[in-house]
Amino acid sequence: MKTIKQFIVATWTLACLTAAQAQSNFGEFRWGPKAGVNFASVSNLSESVEKDKGRLGFVAGAFCKIPLKHYVSIRPELLFHMKGVTLNIPTDVAGETDKGRFALSYLEVPLSVDFDLPFFLDFHAGIQGAWLLSKKIEINGSEIQDSDRFNDIELGWHAGCGIDLGNIGVHVRFQQSLTPYYDAAFSGTGRLEPRNWGISLTGAYMWFNY
Repeated sequence: MKTIKQFIVATWTLACLTAAQAQSNFGEFRWGPKAGVNFASVSNLSESVEKDKGRLGFVAGAFCKIPLKHYVSIRPELLFHMKGVTLNIPTDVAGETDKGRFALSYLEVPLSVDFDLPFFLDFHAGIQGAWLLSKKIEINGSEIQDSDRFNDIELGWHAGCGIDLGNIGVHVRFQQSLTPYYDAAFSGTGRLEPRNWGISLTGAYMWFNY
């Protein structure tokens, strides 16, 4: 019984010290690397086009938090981001579809307003721009050259939340593009103008400037 009490006291003391350290970091300049996974899909499809599956990809880069007030910061980031999707695209033959697979990589620059909330919670939201680094499209398993129909620039918005505990952060983010990454006419479906969206889960390590 005495051992259990000592364990409880030690755990409580450690939690209080961690909380005090985390609270003391509010209002400080923070920066560091982040990395994780992204589940990508698309929106803005016509009714005749079906999503077959999204793409599970990698996201990584660096960020910083520039304090404006004690609990409010500006958060610029520079990220490598993998996106894409597989679509079932109708052909001009009734009842038949082509399987179109898009694999995309971006250099992404999100800019957020970041709020440090009680209980180590973090909320951020903002805008983002992205530059298309690589692109690949396959129709029924065969790669085709269709570079002229891809848009090199993507603009969108995002919102996310997470936990910042001392130097460690874990965050979930939703992002939605406002511009299509591809623009083409298909015989069975008219125009195809998909827009990226995705949900990412990332971990970050933060250094502080005291």
